[in-house]
Amino acid sequence: MKICIFENGLVPDDLSPTYGSYPDMISRWLGPSLPEASFFLCSPVSGESLPSPDAYDGYILSGSRHSSYDELLWMQSMRSFLREVKDMDRPVFGICFGHQIMADAFGGLTQKAKNGWGIGVQKYFSSLSSDCFSTGTFVFHQDQVAILPPEAKVAGGSEHCPNGIIQYDFPALSVQFHPEFSRDYVKELVARYSGSTIPEATCRSAINSLHEIPVDGSPLATYVADFFRRWIELSRTFRHSEDIENRVVRSDINHSTIRNATRTTPSGN
Repeated sequence: MKICIFENGLVPDDLSPTYGSYPDMISRWLGPSLPEASFFLCSPVSGESLPSPDAYDGYILSGSRHSSYDELLWMQSMRSFLREVKDMDRPVFGICFGHQIMADAFGGLTQKAKNGWGIGVQKYFSSLSSDCFSTGTFVFHQDQVAILPPEAKVAGGSEHCPNGIIQYDFPALSVQFHPEFSRDYVKELVARYSGSTIPEATCRSAINSLHEIPVDGSPLATYVADFFRRWIELSRTFRHSEDIENRVVRSDINHSTIRNATRTTPSGN
C-alpha cells in the first residue's frame, strides 16, 4: 500500500529539528495503525510537481499556514488533481488546509471564520465513531469551510467549527483539526504567535485548554487506517475486474477479426 502525503505547509525552521515536518507528524500518527503502508512525500508548497493521480493507492493532504483561497499556482494545480483523483476513486484524507482545499475543489467554499481563531484543544462531536472523539482535538486555524460541496455531508464538528468533519459520496474524508499534532507543538505555536498574529486573550484560553482537556488521536488513526484499507481494496478489485473485462473484450475482437478474415480469404482453387 503506497500513500503519498502532500506537504502543503512548512514547520518553522527552529521547530523542525524537534518535531519534524508535517508529513513526519502524519506518518508518526497514522503509521502504527496502518503498518502495511509505505508513506511517500510530495511537497507542493516547495514547488514540487504533483504526481500522476494513479501513481499511489491513496493521498493525505497536510495543513498549511496558507489559506486555500490564496489562489497560488500550486493550489490551482492541486484542485485539478483532486478532481482527477475523485474520478479514479483513489481515497483522500485531508487535514486543516487539506480539509479546506478539498471542499473548494469539490464545489464548496472556504472563508475566514467570522468567529475568529480556533486554537488549543476543542471538543468535537461526530457521527463517525464514538471512540474517535471521547477526548479533545488539537486545533489551529482561522479559516473554515462555509459552504459544503454538493456530494458532501457534515460528519462532525465543534461549537466553534460546525463543518469540522466532512464525508463525501466518493472515497474522501477530511477534518479541520490536527490529529497529528502534539501538545508541546501546539504550545510552541501559541507562544510564537501570541500578541502578534493571534490576540493574547485567545492564546491564554488556548493554553488553559491544553492543560485541562485530554487528547488521544489514536482512535481516529484506527478509523482513518480502515478508511484507506477499505477503499484501496475496493479500488484494486474494481481495477482488476476492469482489466479482466478489457482483456475479454480484446480477445473477442481478435477472435472476430480472425473469423472474418477466414471467411473472406480466397480458397486458392
